Amino acid sequence: MHGTPPDGAATHPLTGVTAFTLRRRVSMREQYYEVRPIDAGGAEGDVVLHASQKQMTLPEEYRFSSDARHTRPCWTIRARTRMNLGDAVFEAFDERGSAIGWMQYRWLESEVLHTWRVVGPGLDVTGHQRSLVVGMARVLVSRLPFAGVIPVRHAFDVQFRDAADTLVLRVRRRPESRDRLTVTMPAGAIDARLAAGMALLLDWRGQA
Repeated sequence: MHGTPPDGAATHPLTGVTAFTLRRRVSMREQYYEVRPIDAGGAEGDVVLHASQKQMTLPEEYRFSSDARHTRPCWTIRARTRMNLGDAVFEAFDERGSAIGWMQYRWLESEVLHTWRVVGPGLDVTGHQRSLVVGMARVLVSRLPFAGVIPVRHAFDVQFRDAADTLVLRVRRRPESRDRLTVTMPAGAIDARLAAGMALLLDWRGQA
């Protein structure tokens, strides 16, 4: 599925793409992700991006590159502060270091329902689990003693809407797909780089 990229968006492997998958992989050395565009018929294409956390770094940093060894970087998601607690903010930068936008975990709202905010050029949307019951259950599970030690892979459907209630970004994981997220941008209003970064954070940090 392809569309018109937002104004000012640089060309990158997800340029014009409005749907893609983020597949979680685990190797002997690390946990990483593969990004594949989805065509109009719903079929996945070839891997166009690789993403992983940069090891042994503070603040947290996640890299998206067109090769698995990250020799061809495309963009980076980086925590704003070393100890990114409370209303944690993650900033997105292109391969030249220019700012793309940022994502914020809304700590106070998340006491009831995990909530994230995504901001970019001409964009300011807030998202949370579509189902209030499921979302509140996830908050309770995240407070259990083992939650931070044993990652619990679960189905979720997180939707980001603008002030007019238009769906801008949707990140889903189906019950049968523990390690596969489907990301759609039906309005074509969000930079796909922010969408991919938000999807990775939802999965990695377990705050969906």
